[in-house]
Amino acid sequence: MKRFLVIGLGRFGRAVAEGLTEAGAEVIGLDENMTLVEAVRDRIAVAAQVDSVDPEALKAVGATEVDAAVVAIGENFEAEILTVAVLKELDIKEIVARAQTERERTILELVGATRVLFVELEMGRRLAKTLVATQVVDHVEIAEGISLIYWTADERVVGKTLSETELRSRWGLNLVAVKRARPDGTESVAVMPDPDFALMAGDVLLLVGADARIRAFTSAKD
Repeated sequence: MKRFLVIGLGRFGRAVAEGLTEAGAEVIGLDENMTLVEAVRDRIAVAAQVDSVDPEALKAVGATEVDAAVVAIGENFEAEILTVAVLKELDIKEIVARAQTERERTILELVGATRVLFVELEMGRRLAKTLVATQVVDHVEIAEGISLIYWTADERVVGKTLSETELRSRWGLNLVAVKRARPDGTESVAVMPDPDFALMAGDVLLLVGADARIRAFTSAKD
C-alpha cells in the first residue's frame, strides 16, 4: 500500500488527502489547526496536529516512511518553504508543493520540491480556451494511480447541485474547485464549494481521484 503525507488540511489539502485515501492509499494528514485535523480524522489513516517545520515531530508521526509528501499550505508561503526544506532534509524523495506564481514555483524547487502544482493560476492560464469543451482538458498526475483532472461540465451535471451530481458518492471523486466565466468576461474560482452549489454550462471542475475512477466517470454517458 502506498503511503502519503499531506501537510495542510485546508480545502485543497483535505480534498487531496481524502482522494488518496479513497484510491486505496494510506494517508498521514497534518495541520497546526486542530479544527481542521478533527474534521478529517475519521476519513484518513492518521490525522495529527503537528508543527510541519519540526523534523522530530514529523519523524514521530512516520513522515520518513512515506512514498511522497504533498505540501498544501495555502496562506503562509514562508511556512511552505520551510516545510519543503525540512522534508528534503528528511530524505523524502517525492515532494509535491502548491504554488500561486512562477516565482513561488522557482523558490519551492530550489528548496527541494520535486513537483509543483498550480491550482487557481493553472485553471486560468491552461483552461482559458476550453470553457465550452465537454471533455477532460488537462490531467496532472499526483502519484502513481492518482490524478487531478480539469473537466468541463456536461449535460450530466449542468443544472444540478454538487450533491445531486453524486461526484463523491457514486464516482469516488473529490471536487477541489470550480472555474466559471462571468458575463463581463472575467472569471471566478470557487474553491471547495458547498453541496448546494449549482453547476452551469461552461464550468470547469478540478477533480481528484484514482485514475480508474476518473476513467469510469469521464467515459460514462449518464
